[in-house]
Amino acid sequence: MIIIINGSLGVGKSASSWALAEKFEKSVMLDADYIGAIFPRDYKNSDWTEYLYKTIANLVEFHKKNNIENFVINYVFETPKSLSALVNKLSAIDENIKIFYLSCNEEEQRQRIIKRNNSRLAWELERFLELNEILRASALSGSIGFDINTSKKTVAQVVEEIWQNRL
Repeated sequence: MIIIINGSLGVGKSASSWALAEKFEKSVMLDADYIGAIFPRDYKNSDWTEYLYKTIANLVEFHKKNNIENFVINYVFETPKSLSALVNKLSAIDENIKIFYLSCNEEEQRQRIIKRNNSRLAWELERFLELNEILRASALSGSIGFDINTSKKTVAQVVEEIWQNRL
């Protein structure tokens, strides 16, 4: 099984991914931001995105060959087309793919980002609003995942909701 977690900055993708991966007997958590930490980074460059998605698919395929069957992948997939590009690569490896889109109240999301105390705080505070608009528009044009609102929920509650809806 492959679970993909989509969503803007500060909605709980990484924390939920770590906790979700632990619910499986054996799994791998792949954070695409870390896998794709190549500099300089150009999110708008389709060649870079293709490279990232091939890398993720290669990692999943490698781990599957080594008897790991469950994967949790998180990233910001801005459009249904972008998400389906990765899903198409992964479905050749494992057809059991579930996609979740995490959303959050913007003020709570803002506070979560501030608490991270990241050196790129100003950029993140601007970027999350931009991504929220992009993702809301994308959700109207196609699937970006089963929506789970993380507002006022603990990581454990979010993970339990994903777990219950994974089948």
